[in-house]
Amino acid sequence: MYEQPKIRPVRKPVRAAHAPATPVSGLRGQLAGHLAALLDVTRELHARTGDPALEDTAAAISARIAELGTQLPPRAAVAYPSDLAVLHAHAFDLAGRVLVVAASQQDTRTAILACRRMDVHTAARESLIN
Repeated sequence: MYEQPKIRPVRKPVRAAHAPATPVSGLRGQLAGHLAALLDVTRELHARTGDPALEDTAAAISARIAELGTQLPPRAAVAYPSDLAVLHAHAFDLAGRVLVVAASQQDTRTAILACRRMDVHTAARESLIN
């Protein structure tokens, strides 16, 4: 005897008014998350040192996050270490994470941005240690 297949209705997800336009998931969301963390550390370094180059860098990172088309949830307040060399090492690590994810997505612009940040943080850390 033939049984008719059961068809389930397709339900469209309801988007809340405060939900991001593009979900932050997958590699793109991961990349945006690492960029946001790097942006936070860059802003902290700028606040502590007053270096105008860090202000320009923060603007470039913000622009790249916006170009990715992702909206991130508000970040929690983070207590950063007081030692600038350690903070530069942390920023270097974050830039390395950005580089790995950008390379896996073949995102050359973001990879170049991450490489430049790694170079700057290495030089800054070495100048503080020596």
